Amino acid sequence: MWVETRLCVKVFGGLDQLTRVLNIARRGKVVYRGMEAKFEDGHAVACMELEGRADEVEWVMKKISALPEVLSVEPRPRRVEFKDPLTEVVLP
Repeated sequence: MWVETRLCVKVFGGLDQLTRVLNIARRGKVVYRGMEAKFEDGHAVACMELEGRADEVEWVMKKISALPEVLSVEPRPRRVEFKDPLTEVVLP
């Protein structure tokens, strides 16, 4: 299953903590379509647009959630398709 998700991560701290989140995210076998980050009230919030196989998206979310500086991870699924992205064939 192929999914598109907007993943918003809130971390305690600053740029170092945000960089740790991004280092985990880049290890995932997903495609990143965009990202925005902002700092508010001593926290960093990064929202990433990503897509990939459902199990890979889940892996990224679990790894990020396990970091001690992460306060919350909010996935917002955008679209789910049953297709193979390599061949672009829609599966039943």
